[in-house]
Amino acid sequence: MKKIVGILSAAAVLAASVFAADVSAGVRLEGSLFNFDAATKKVTALSEKHNNEFYHAPISFAISDDKAGGQLKLTDKADNKVLSDAWSIWIKPIDQLKVTVGRWSTNLNQEHIGWCNTDSGIESDGYALSLGIDAFSMDLFFASGNGNAWFTKEDGVDPVLKELYLKVQYGADFGTINAMFNTINNFKDFRFGAGYNAKGLPVGLWVNVIGTYAAEEFQRLRVEADVSGSIESIGYEVFLAGGYNFTTNVAAMNAFTGVDGWHKGGSYYLAEPAAFLGLMAKVNIPLDAIRAYVQIEAGDLLAKNFSMLIKPGMLTNIGACEFEAALAFTAQEKIVIDVPVSFKVSF
Repeated sequence: MKKIVGILSAAAVLAASVFAADVSAGVRLEGSLFNFDAATKKVTALSEKHNNEFYHAPISFAISDDKAGGQLKLTDKADNKVLSDAWSIWIKPIDQLKVTVGRWSTNLNQEHIGWCNTDSGIESDGYALSLGIDAFSMDLFFASGNGNAWFTKEDGVDPVLKELYLKVQYGADFGTINAMFNTINNFKDFRFGAGYNAKGLPVGLWVNVIGTYAAEEFQRLRVEADVSGSIESIGYEVFLAGGYNFTTNVAAMNAFTGVDGWHKGGSYYLAEPAAFLGLMAKVNIPLDAIRAYVQIEAGDLLAKNFSMLIKPGMLTNIGACEFEAALAFTAQEKIVIDVPVSFKVSF
């Protein structure tokens, strides 16, 4: 028995020296201490629910060495059902090439307020090839979606191709430039875009320009711009997404993976072709153990009855618990006043 234990212990030490393993998890609850909806005159208080999304504090398992790795995540979200997601395995046959199978995502440039408002990206399941040579990189993603084939050819029927995403990038002293091409529906509908992330400026600055062609017509031109920096200890970021919707075919514009109507400057409904301008802005103010902030959001400042959120709030740690509370004012014809709170413990 001692020999067996010794052998197992040695094997465990050897495995730990070869692989880097990581397990993380968390518990997150959110709620509202008070809510008043002026449109319905409804008042609620002390509501609570589970909300541990995959980007919050899920149970995450990851293991890797120099040539391969894998990851999966588990969470209960808001419906009390345990879900698994983000299954992925990657291998590096050579140093310059990485192959990922499963969940994969990328974009040109992304804002760091909501971390979800660029229309230049993609997140799906499939096969991704990532090539990196010095300052140049290229990603080619065959996005089939979980459980689907990227290429299908049935007898007597034309082939069906799922989504394809291509990204190229080059970095130098002036910053990073990149471009993307994304196509669906057998190359009939496509998005294309270019981005620039500046370097060496007194502020952080990036710009994305994205065009969408679908349903046999040019659908949308979208420009995203982000400025960030700090004044002494106070940090700030401003994200704008503006452009023009040339049609009212919202379904065609939002059919691409990574494009959604709730993105700032996006839309689920258009009565007529129109310009749009979405906004997100945040100021962070450190106050010793408390991190105060003020956040402002508007889906489309050019809409007739646009909605605007003004939310001052704070984050702090009480022991192992990260606690956040805010006072949120949402105005669209009528006002909604909310006091949202969240509690998160990670380990």
